Amino acid sequence: MKIMADKRNVFITGSSSGIGRRLLDEFCRDEFRVFATVRQPRLKAFQESLKGKYSNVIPFVLDVTNLDEGTEVIRTVENKYGPIDILINNAGISYRTVVEEMSEPDEAIQMATNYLGPMHLVRMVLPGMRQKKSGHIINISSVGGMMAMPTMSAYSASKFALEGASESLW
Repeated sequence: MKIMADKRNVFITGSSSGIGRRLLDEFCRDEFRVFATVRQPRLKAFQESLKGKYSNVIPFVLDVTNLDEGTEVIRTVENKYGPIDILINNAGISYRTVVEEMSEPDEAIQMATNYLGPMHLVRMVLPGMRQKKSGHIINISSVGGMMAMPTMSAYSASKFALEGASESLW
């Protein structure tokens, strides 16, 4: 049974700390229902930290590099609560190293976390947004997506990709 659109559905990745955690404070209002995602190892501590403070936050486990998990979480949310109104792709990772010392697995994880995972979630929520003719997608990036920095080639590449895709969506 789908709950009616009494609140705006906000989906935030990387909610356990930093910008993601701060976003919970911004959306801690009655007009929002927040789906806050964290990776499995942080779930229990995250749930404990929500008690008594964030009654409108529903936590989910999500590793954005796992596209099947992303599909399942978005479908679960949309089936129960309706389309996502605001997607905030906040989860991110940065490895600092010179190019010749960056391992291919670490580079792949960085691309999956900073670009491929967020774009998969965008593809998942866009049909509902297009159907409603409304919605917002916010991809958290960094200056590293506009200006490459020494020892951050893979990070900059992943953020440049996210910047380009975001500009295309805009």
